[in-house]
Amino acid sequence: MKITKTIFIACCIVLLNVSNAFAYDDPPEPGPPAPPGVSIDQNLVILAGFAVLFGIYVIYKYNLIKKASI
Repeated sequence: MKITKTIFIACCIVLLNVSNAFAYDDPPEPGPPAPPGVSIDQNLVILAGFAVLFGIYVIYKYNLIKKASI
């Protein structure tokens, strides 16, 4: 039952995204220009580092809960 429910939800999400993508005829107007001297990926390394640390934390907490429930 869970697999059928998951497949149904995934199909619905895909169909909604495809219909939403085809709904726009004109490309959206570009946003405001970025201020000079500021690059988009200025702190990308720091953000990736925090993402890895958060992932390690989540996996560690999940393993602790899994071991405690046994």
